[in-house]
Amino acid sequence: MTCEKLQKALPDMLMDPARVPVDVRQHLRHCSRCESEWNEFQTTMSLLDTWQVPEPSPYFATRLASRIEEQKQLGSASWLERMRMHLLFGTDRRLRPVMAGGFALLLIVTAGSYTGFESLNRTVPPSQTVSATVTDLQLMDSNAQTLQQFAAFDDPGASQGQSFSANP
Repeated sequence: MTCEKLQKALPDMLMDPARVPVDVRQHLRHCSRCESEWNEFQTTMSLLDTWQVPEPSPYFATRLASRIEEQKQLGSASWLERMRMHLLFGTDRRLRPVMAGGFALLLIVTAGSYTGFESLNRTVPPSQTVSATVTDLQLMDSNAQTLQQFAAFDDPGASQGQSFSANP
């Protein structure tokens, strides 16, 4: 006997304990978690037995009839309003995921179209090709600056404000 089977048998145990199988009762004696669940279930049901239903107002039927008449006098709603009410409060909720997917697809398509139109209006400057010689000279210049900075760490006079020249 598993705890899931016992939980399915709890209402039967309360309504007709004689029909409950023996293995369910044995599981209830040995499983402390199921026993506490059973005690809570019994407590809840006993509280529900003591609850008194409040009496409705004596004017409830009169007010309800007047509200129904008011709604009849307002007339029928437009087809858009009826569709909205059907989608929000209708019993057939299978259409909601389809509608949500449709709106998401519409949003994606319109956002993609907007970015596509925006990119059409941008002008891209032509790329400038740089020769390999210029690139090599720039690399050598940056290497020379790096070597000068490293040499300044090795020269004790450079830290006292003396400048370091590239040509000794």
